[in-house]
Amino acid sequence: MSRFPSFAELAEFDMGLAGCAALIAVWLGVALLSIVIEQAWLGLRRLLKLGKDRSNGR
Repeated sequence: MSRFPSFAELAEFDMGLAGCAALIAVWLGVALLSIVIEQAWLGLRRLLKLGKDRSNGR
């Protein structure tokens, strides 16, 4: 028996590692998108509130 792993064993390990990396990348992307949407929503609310206050003469 060889002390080096076979190509099939290496490919199986690399595919599992790639799958794990892909899931982490998707999770981080969704988290970043959520933060961007939240900040855009807060900025839009602030602009609308500022416009409303100015139209009342305040």
